[in-house]
This record gives sequence, C-alpha cells and structure tokens, in this order.
Amino acid sequence: MKKPRARNLLSAFCLLASLFTVGFCRITGLVADIPIRKNRTTCVNSPIIGIIGEAVMLPCPCMSPINPDQLYLYWQIQETVVDAFINGEASRSYQDRMYHNRTKLFVRENSTCSLLLSQLSVKDEKTYECHHGSPDITRDDVSLLVAANYTSPVLQVPSEQPRGHYTCTATGGFPEATIHWLLDNQPLPWNPKPQQSVLDESTGRYNVTSTLAANISQDSTLTCIVENKRLHVNLSQTLNSPSTQDTPQNHIVIPLVVVSCCGVIVVVCLGIAMMRKYLRTSRRTIHHNNTVV
Repeated sequence: MKKPRARNLLSAFCLLASLFTVGFCRITGLVADIPIRKNRTTCVNSPIIGIIGEAVMLPCPCMSPINPDQLYLYWQIQETVVDAFINGEASRSYQDRMYHNRTKLFVRENSTCSLLLSQLSVKDEKTYECHHGSPDITRDDVSLLVAANYTSPVLQVPSEQPRGHYTCTATGGFPEATIHWLLDNQPLPWNPKPQQSVLDESTGRYNVTSTLAANISQDSTLTCIVENKRLHVNLSQTLNSPSTQDTPQNHIVIPLVVVSCCGVIVVVCLGIAMMRKYLRTSRRTIHHNNTVV
C-alpha cells in the first residue's frame, strides 16, 4: 500500500511543478510558442544595444513565406504605436509623435518585419513589441538598451606636495560609468573618495569624477580607468612619476633660477674686468712716477 501512495505523491509533485513552470514562463515570456489569445510570444535571448544619436535595427523575423499585401505588422510599446504596416502599405495614422521621421520598415525590400529606429536618445530605452502575421498574429518582444561613450579621461595632478589630490574626470557618457584607480598596475591598497556623478538633464548623459588623496612616490605609475560596463569599454589615463611632473610653480621657479645664475656670472665677469683695468691703471701711474724722479 505504501508504494502506490508514493507514486501518487510523486505524480502530484510533478504536476504541480509543471504547472508552476508553465505559469512562470507565461509571465516572463521565457517559453516560445505559447498561444495567448491567438498570439504567440517568442523570447529574445539578449537585449539590443544602440548608440545615442545613431540608428539601431530592432530584429523581428516575419513568418515565411511572407505576403506583404496580407501582412499585419504593428510595432508598439504597450498602447503607444511606433510604426505599422497593414494590407501592403505603411500606416502611420496612429504613430506617436515621438517617432515621426525616425522609423523605417523593410517588409517589401527585405521581407523582414524588423524596425530601423534612428536618432536614439535615452528615452528610447524600452521594450518594443512586434505584432505580425496573417491570419494568426505572433508577438516578439525586443528589449532596447542605449549607451554612449565617454570622453577620454582627464587626470589632474595636485599642485601641492608631498600629499595631494589627484582628480580623474570623464564626460558625456551613458549609463553611469565606474572609475577605478591603479598604482603600478595594481589595485589601490586604500579606497579613494566616493565617486561623483552628475546627470545632464538636457542630454541625459553623465559626467563622472573621482578624487584620490595620496602621496605617490617618484618612481610610481598612477592610472585611472573609466569603465562603461554596458559597452564593455575601458578608457584610461596614466601618469608616470607624478611627483616629478612639471607644475605651474616649476615653470616659474626654473626660469628664475636660470636668470639668477646668469646674473651672478655677469656680475663676476664685470668685477674681474674692472679689477684688471684698475691694476693696469695703477701700474702705469707707478711707472710714470718712477720716470719723473
């Protein structure tokens, strides 16, 4: 009697597990070909990354074979229409103003339902729905992430020694970058000050700054690295022997020392010349006096 009970419990457990898995996949879209109101949802494995200010292609493969004259195609974000192609022609009657003159479909040219979205901005970072088919409608979700490269970092040297503040700054990037410091190509044995990030509301881009308070020896190498994780791009700036770098004070002190040395040499030369002239004059006077006597 115990074995059938065990089998029943095992069957019940498997049934519950399968129901949970299907329900979870319906919610998250992790399983393809699940019919929901005659719509079939497929899952995109990884998001698409577009560069701010440029164009990006959002992929959506049409059902094959495709008949453009009977195709129903809608690109939208929830209730917002991005672009549409209905019964053989583009239909932008319901297109949101945000996407005017920024979209293009390639149904007839390349037999694809993909969407070209141009002039990207931070506001375009959303999940786009591609509804296509005839007569059954298939839905593909495409997640778009945007990014922008930072400028080359600027590493500023402290004007006061021996302990000063080194500053690393990069501007105009997205998303927020992380600044790392290396001393002799190794991570710092201490933590720098908290990083400062400023969001430019007009462009939606970040300016990042990190400050390091340290006493760097003359034979050391200091490097700051600006990491943009989304683009997998690291920008760096290296400073060799920072304590011996020329500072504004050095540009003033060194010429003064040179001028002073030259002045001393000139004074010594003039003194020697005047001494020789005096000695010659004295000898002539003594010789003249002896002749007169």
